[in-house]
Amino acid sequence: MIQQTNNVSEKSEKPTASSRRKFLALGAAAFGAFGAIGCTQKKTASNKNTPKKSVQEKKVQRPPQGIDLEKWKRGKGKEYEQGSFAMPGVCKLPGPQAKRNWPDKNKYKNTTKVPGMCQLCSTICGIVGHVKDGRLVKVEGNPNDPNSRGRLCARGHAALNHLYHPERLLYPLKRVGKRGEGKWKRISWDDALTEIAEKLKAIRDAGQHEQFAFHQGRQRSKDAIKRFLDAFGTKTQLSHRSLCSGNRRAANLAFLWESDWDLNDVENSKYILNFGSNAFEAHQGHVPFANRIQNGRFKNGAKMVTFDVRLSNTAGNSDEWFSPFPGTDGAIALAMSHWIIQRNKHDADFINQWTNVTVDELKTHLKQYTPEWAEKVSGIPAADIKRIAIEFADSAPAATTMCNRGSSAHLNGFYNDRAVQMLNAVVGSVGKRGGWCWSPWGGLDPNFKPPAGPPSAKTWSVLEDPPEYPLANVWRRMRVGEIVYLYLLQGRAKLQAYMTYNLDAPLTWPEESLTKDVMTNEDLIGFHVCINCFYNETAHYADIVLPWTTYLERWDLDARGSYNLRPYVGLRTPMVEPLGEARDIRDFFPELARKIGGGMEKWYEYGTTEDYMKAWADGIPKNESGKEGLDRLLEEGAWEDPSRKPFYEPYAVELTADELKNSKTNDDGIVTKNGIGIGIKLDGKVVRGFKTPSRKFEIRSLFVNKVAKNEDCSDLINLSGVTKTKNRPDKHKGNDSVVDQMPIWLQPDEHQSMADDELIMTSFKWNVHNHGRTMNLKWLAEIVHSNPAWLNPDTAKKFGLADGDWIEITSFHSTMLEKNSPHLFQGDARNGEAIEKDKQGRIIVSRMRVPIVTMPGIHPRAIAMSNSCGHWQYTDVAKAKKRTLTNAADTTEDAGHLVGSDIERFRDADWERNMWWQDESGGDMSRWVRNTGNGWNQNRLMPIAPDPITGQQAFHSTVVKISKIKA
Repeated sequence: MIQQTNNVSEKSEKPTASSRRKFLALGAAAFGAFGAIGCTQKKTASNKNTPKKSVQEKKVQRPPQGIDLEKWKRGKGKEYEQGSFAMPGVCKLPGPQAKRNWPDKNKYKNTTKVPGMCQLCSTICGIVGHVKDGRLVKVEGNPNDPNSRGRLCARGHAALNHLYHPERLLYPLKRVGKRGEGKWKRISWDDALTEIAEKLKAIRDAGQHEQFAFHQGRQRSKDAIKRFLDAFGTKTQLSHRSLCSGNRRAANLAFLWESDWDLNDVENSKYILNFGSNAFEAHQGHVPFANRIQNGRFKNGAKMVTFDVRLSNTAGNSDEWFSPFPGTDGAIALAMSHWIIQRNKHDADFINQWTNVTVDELKTHLKQYTPEWAEKVSGIPAADIKRIAIEFADSAPAATTMCNRGSSAHLNGFYNDRAVQMLNAVVGSVGKRGGWCWSPWGGLDPNFKPPAGPPSAKTWSVLEDPPEYPLANVWRRMRVGEIVYLYLLQGRAKLQAYMTYNLDAPLTWPEESLTKDVMTNEDLIGFHVCINCFYNETAHYADIVLPWTTYLERWDLDARGSYNLRPYVGLRTPMVEPLGEARDIRDFFPELARKIGGGMEKWYEYGTTEDYMKAWADGIPKNESGKEGLDRLLEEGAWEDPSRKPFYEPYAVELTADELKNSKTNDDGIVTKNGIGIGIKLDGKVVRGFKTPSRKFEIRSLFVNKVAKNEDCSDLINLSGVTKTKNRPDKHKGNDSVVDQMPIWLQPDEHQSMADDELIMTSFKWNVHNHGRTMNLKWLAEIVHSNPAWLNPDTAKKFGLADGDWIEITSFHSTMLEKNSPHLFQGDARNGEAIEKDKQGRIIVSRMRVPIVTMPGIHPRAIAMSNSCGHWQYTDVAKAKKRTLTNAADTTEDAGHLVGSDIERFRDADWERNMWWQDESGGDMSRWVRNTGNGWNQNRLMPIAPDPITGQQAFHSTVVKISKIKA
């Protein structure tokens, strides 16, 4: 995969900080292949199945003249040894002339089609499973899903690897050695739940509810988790949101309040201006979004321009690609707004009527942000900034920006995204068809609610609500996940019990060594229960591991924010019976609640899980076959209300007489009812407006400025009508911050004075992987399993480097954060070791040795490594290791967890025989073969670096020093 990208890049002229290119084929080829990936096997081609062969046919089958017949016969290969369960994609008889009926022509005949929803990434595309004789034999996209429209990427097609895997956890495990030592024994579910209940009951009875934390990775059973935690009485629910999208969400909320997620109407756009979003590979809306982008481009004639440090597949598919200096997206966007107004291309009516600033105020604010200034900081020519700004404005209102981690995962990410999103207001495309849109429904249609649950818990924990990050939790509970282990190490909180769920923190959290040390320490985490389908790095540091069902074996009602701009309902249902003793939380949480007692059990009196789902889906109307509610979902998989109009220009909707009854209008025209804002009077009409304190699109946000200073914002909250927004609690007093009311741009200190041998580290995802959760799937791991560091050829030449050379990377903590966030550096030691500093006094995070690959498609001052690689647990596939164990008794020090699997029944001889990418170097760099091994965990180098405003992890801001390792 890396070689393929490099070959394409070598055909292009060398990009620099100010270059632009047109790339139309690379990403399309990669994305177009998604649908076939899991169905195609890298095997020798099979021959026709002919039981009786004629003489003529036998002649045809002879080996070509001059071929050694005996050698050719040996090439037929040895039969694959199998357990009692045939693994997907494995032909029993390999080699020339040996396969019979492969692939089986009747394999998909007379299958039962069962709808569901994928969960191998956060996009949750609708799927259909083909089940035959109790076995899932195929997964494809569900055309009834209004968001994904029947399309499915490589990850979705690898579902069979996920369900049927030799090392999948099927039985509960209990630690018998030291934590992290890898010694386990199999126990019963009853024993496991009894021990867990005893620990949790003691915490609850002692009134220390907040010392039980639930830490989730990807989770789509929100209702089940909330029910259990509220019934227990803890609000210490931790997540990974700050590692993902905190800045983008906060920027949107500052403008809109009612939504944290923009849903760009790209399918109807004429111009798509992309800042750092890799929608074709790694976006949260991935397949639905990418499908609509391409529809907008090829059916609607939209132009797409991308600014990204690295030539991603999205950048490669764009009409133009620019490579700015890392973290300068906001500077470019502000300069575009400046130029649009200077050239009188702005939408004056929208700005004056629908935003809370005037054109003159905005013009004054933007005066300093000229295209020439932006060129100096970003490297992008002012002429290109001006040209693209005018093209964007001329296409409005069918024009939209899009952004993601490329712009937001920086120490200045909040301001970057504020600047980018403001462009839409300047040209008047906010809420317009083809413009920058949103939806107040982040998931399921709000008309469908699960059975009533317990009241929300009222506890507080510094782990869930750190006071140093003013915008992390005021609109939504975004939390600041990357500080959890650091705060535990600093003694700022204590956990008697820690339950992890679909989480791989040691691999995916910054500062890998700190995370591992804290998770090993029983004084900091008293008791750790891990819920997962596989024994991953998190499970390795647990005390009890519970085998979780895959998404193909459990129930959920689910949905994402839909690009149709109206909500829908999707169904995840068991396609097959769970393997082994795997269970879902919907199945064992009720039993655990009953064992804990104390009133928790009363919240689980709704009957079976299917009864619960029926109550939740009640109200879905009948279809043509007469099915309604859950029965209709079981037939179709998803439902969208066709009568609901797309969420275009909601701010212009007039309020009805009933809505206005007993309302009041203040001097600013804001209409309230019982003190709560419901609309605004404009041009003699009372309309809904935006759900903000000004009832307008808030370019100037008084709220972010006041709440950052811990001032009372109750009046502003009431005027917005979004009353779930909260003031910061008293525990935040003394942690005041300065957040500018307006979109501005600031550059991190360390980026302003970099030495010649220093670069900025950036991270990315491949289209076949989901961070930390898919490298165990052989169909995907074979495509991408290694991650050398990308360097621009000019940069490599400066360091005397060539493809395949090895470098040592040294990473540093942010000097800006040392000054602005001193709480991150409390004490003289971290990880039990003295802090190491370089000659300039900068704190060193870590060092790592990796090989390099030269790529013209990256900024000369950046170095890139993909995530997802470098597993030291999570199955031998993820470790790029041929499995040689044939029974559960053959356990070694690093394989004791296999007592929780069934490696005899689910044996995959294909993997044992054909894993060509196993690293045979034994750690000797001179013997390492390119594109072999399991790669390197980039997070070993990454410091804990939260944006001081929202707490989003700055994965793209780390300054590193590189040096060549001599052979």
